[in-house]
Amino acid sequence: MSKCVALLALYLFYLLVAEGLPLYADSSNRTLALVLCGNLKDALAQLKHREVLEHEIGADWLEGNCVSIDPCSQTSSNENPYFGTALPALAGVWLSGNSSTLRLPLSSAAIVDAEAGSRAHNYGSLEFARVPEGISLQACAPDFDVWRSRGVLACNENTIVSISADAETRSCPGALSHSLLDCVKSLQFDASRQALMWRPPSEKMHFGEQTWAEACALSLPLPAIVRAMCSTLAQFTFDIPVPATLGSTSLIKYEFLPGYGCYGLEHISGQGNVLSRGAAPNHLVACPAVPHGSPMRVDAYTCGTVCDTGFQLSNSTDGDVCVSVCAGLDSTCAESYRATSECLQDSLTFYHCTPCAPQPGFETRPPAEGIDDIFMCHYRACAPGTKSDGLKCEACGVNTFSNASMATECAGCETAQTGLYQSASGQTACAECLWNTSATVTACSPGTSLVHDFDMVQHLFTLYNADVGAQLGEYVAAMCTEGYACLPCQPGHYEHERACVPCAHGAYQPNFAAQECYPCNEGQNTTSLGSTNSSDCVCIEGFE
Repeated sequence: MSKCVALLALYLFYLLVAEGLPLYADSSNRTLALVLCGNLKDALAQLKHREVLEHEIGADWLEGNCVSIDPCSQTSSNENPYFGTALPALAGVWLSGNSSTLRLPLSSAAIVDAEAGSRAHNYGSLEFARVPEGISLQACAPDFDVWRSRGVLACNENTIVSISADAETRSCPGALSHSLLDCVKSLQFDASRQALMWRPPSEKMHFGEQTWAEACALSLPLPAIVRAMCSTLAQFTFDIPVPATLGSTSLIKYEFLPGYGCYGLEHISGQGNVLSRGAAPNHLVACPAVPHGSPMRVDAYTCGTVCDTGFQLSNSTDGDVCVSVCAGLDSTCAESYRATSECLQDSLTFYHCTPCAPQPGFETRPPAEGIDDIFMCHYRACAPGTKSDGLKCEACGVNTFSNASMATECAGCETAQTGLYQSASGQTACAECLWNTSATVTACSPGTSLVHDFDMVQHLFTLYNADVGAQLGEYVAAMCTEGYACLPCQPGHYEHERACVPCAHGAYQPNFAAQECYPCNEGQNTTSLGSTNSSDCVCIEGFE
């Protein structure tokens, strides 16, 4: 039974390696594989085919002739032909693309070992790689002289290519936003050019959060192959490096970058650190220290903060900040506010302040020190001459008044109807409009007379305009401020020494502000004084 379980486990592991590892899905509890690829021409053909049929470029677009390494189990997607298990692919050891460990799916299945003095064969060249964050990679071409002479795989020192896939160099995927450009790493030391189809610069890739144009615009250092892609974004096709001599790069060595490894929940303890991400390679992230607070892990990947007593968490672009619960509070509250709670800071008392409810006819006042409760609103009645909406007493405006305390509105003097006026604000009564009895007729201009009787003012304005209120209202302010009126003589009268005199018999005057009357025709006379129209002239006896 145990043997069956073991075989089933091996089979499931084979499925995981064969199907899962080459894909670059950042899924929790998964290992992000180091993917090594050869035969770029086949990959480009697949890319073009997918672009036409599916109109998208997936994360596995360069999988046609690739082998993957799980850096956590240090095994490859290749398998032992006898046992059906993944073969070791150890970190820190030079691995050969021509060995059974890294044999590419489309390369020759033959394994030709080097023997001293014999011809060296090199199948399955590696051209490109996709390197996850946290892994450094070295690739080189073998030194064939050493291979032939000693049967040992050693690097040609002039061909070594190094890739450090950390977040600062835009590893794929990493902590920063990435696009398909970040995932393509050239392993060839000597290159020509080959056309590659690309997606429009404004369209996002199948994974990642950036378009081609956004990825090329980043200020981070760009790999040489990416710079070559970005330099021709204005074209529908662009060139990327391909090996000058196929079969040159076949030695690979990978290692974890400092601090990186295959960490899980069992590696985090206390509240001081979290995982950089669920999928390995990852690293432990120390939760930052916050003044007046302590780190508290929200989940396996997120740091939080618990603030000390007397402090509270505040949002900040720089992360968690613990601020005093007294921060932003007033030491005292304004008149229209009351204190609702208090806190102590450095022996000073601070309050939360909330608005007082309005009480019409009253205004709020500050609490009397040592007498009133600071947690209650306090009011006082508004005096005569003022009004209140419930929070503040305001003086009555010009030509209005209030003659009692706690008034909510001020009454108008209605000068056009009453003859009363008030030129000052904050008053309790109105006064006579025409109060200036010391004014003399010399203050008036020709055609007008001095008037101190408001009934006469109303009478004259009625003659001038039936809507005496509207017409007189335009002149009230100036008239009542001066305390007298110079008004034009009414029809049937003329001005003589600034007094209005009725037209004599035999004369008339239809206009205002006249200085003389018009005589009737010869043989005509008027029946009364103060005639206003020529029709008032009638024939005297003996004329017709």
